[in-house]
Formats: sequence, C-alpha cells, structure tokens
Amino acid sequence: MTGLLSNGFFLLLVKVYGAFLILGPVLLRIQFRFKAKLNPQLVPVESLPPDVQQFMAPRVQSIAGLGFDPVGYVNVGKMTSRAGSFMALFSNPRTMEWANVSVVKSATRMAGHTEFITRCSDDAQVDTNTNSIPSVLFPLPTYHVFRFPQVKDAFTLYRAHRMLVQEKIGGSKPELPPPGQEVAELKRRLERYGPRQQERGYMYLDKSGEYFHLTWKGAILGAWRSVWPVASLRRWWMQSREEDRLRSMGVAQYRPS
Repeated sequence: MTGLLSNGFFLLLVKVYGAFLILGPVLLRIQFRFKAKLNPQLVPVESLPPDVQQFMAPRVQSIAGLGFDPVGYVNVGKMTSRAGSFMALFSNPRTMEWANVSVVKSATRMAGHTEFITRCSDDAQVDTNTNSIPSVLFPLPTYHVFRFPQVKDAFTLYRAHRMLVQEKIGGSKPELPPPGQEVAELKRRLERYGPRQQERGYMYLDKSGEYFHLTWKGAILGAWRSVWPVASLRRWWMQSREEDRLRSMGVAQYRPS
C-alpha cells in the first residue's frame, strides 16, 4: 500500500512538473514585456525608495573611492511590465570607464548589483558585475559579461574587471560620451537590448512599437532555464566557473580593515 501511495505521489509530481514545462512558456510569453523606448531621468537621491537608498549607499562610497566621478542617481523607469529600475551612475574620464550600482524593484522583491563597464564600440564591451542571476537569453559574442556574486567589495571587482578588459579587448580604445551626455548614452545602451534579442529570434516588437514581447523560442528558453533544478544548476555552474576564473587571474578577495 505504501509503495502504491509513493508511486502515485511520484507520478503526480511528474505530471505537475510536466504541466509547468508546458504552461510556463505560455504564461511567460503572455506576461513578459520589455519597453522599447526608455526615459531615464536624473533624480535626487531622496526620491529613491528607502530600501534602494540603503542598498546603494555603501556601494556608491566604494566606487567613488576608486576614482570614479558621480554622474548622479537615475530613475530608469519600468523596463519590464512589473519592475522599476534605479541606478547610481559613475564615469571615469581618466580610464574611460563606466560604473554603476543597479537596483531592480518590484512589489514583492528587490535585487541589485555593482557593475563596471568598458565599452569600445557597439560590438566590443566588457561588463563585470556582482549579479547572481545568469542570463536566460542570447549572449552577444563580443559583449563579454562576467558575473562574480561571490565578490563583496568594489576593489576586487574592479581589479578583476581591468584584467578581463586587457584579456578580451586590450588593444581597443575605450569610449565615453562628452560630459553631460552620460544619461543619453545610457538610454541608447539600454535600448539596444530589445533589437538585439529580436535579431536572434528571442523577441519581437509589437505593432504599437512600444514593447518587445517574447517569441515562442524566447519564452521556452526563458521558462525552462528558470525552472528548478535548471536555475539552481546554472547558478552553481556560473559561480563555480567564475570562482575558477578569479583564482586563475590571481585575484584574491580584498577585505577592508
């Protein structure tokens, strides 16, 4: 009797999991929207939600300590239909690099990370950040993204970033916009995401031209990469791989006294 109950419970779990694999892409395709045109605005820090301010404060101080000049706090708005995005934006005219602290906040959760970016052209960029979530869509072959969620300080992250820039695009000249044009460049950079996913068949622009939606290819890939245990395995593999990368570069974690 116990065996029959166990088998029945196992079969039920298999059926539920199978139903999610089928329904997940359908629900994701219905719900997901990525805004085609963004309107990021510089805002005073006091206008940010208190939990966003609290997350940003120590990270902003650490980035400024590395010689980056603050551009300001940016309310990016809702890039997707459910979450707002905020950013503390920095530039370094001496090294021609970007840095930011990014936060995405919905009604139920908040996530953020620190990021350094060296951009040499639309097709040559190195992005080093502490984001713990692997991308679920199409990576660009010359847009090198490295995620080190295990790194807890800006000094270590920046050191790794400079090594990766030298490795991936060392002979190229970094680019920064003229002073005062940083937010306009941020807008242009963010708005590249949808068209590039569309080029590879993961998204399409709706007839209004207002939102990108997932194709079936994008919805299936996004849903299946987000389901347990795939999401956990991908996160473990990413962190393990990047931990090996840090060791191979000789980058040890810096812990300020």
